[in-house]
Amino acid sequence: MPAAALLARNLKRLRDERGLSTEDVVRLSGIAAIRLEAIEAATTQAHLDEVGLLALALGVRIATLFAAE
Repeated sequence: MPAAALLARNLKRLRDERGLSTEDVVRLSGIAAIRLEAIEAATTQAHLDEVGLLALALGVRIATLFAAE
């Protein structure tokens, strides 16, 4: 599975598990809503800095965002 698809799937799953809305993740990460939506839809590839911000916002390690589970 491509990295963008893994990130999108795990981001949605982790967000749901934590009961966070897209707006919550935008607020916690500082990533623009339109950019976050594109990352979650796997229509764009996240920059490394964005991946780090998402991991911090969700309280996980970066590797968790790309886990193939």
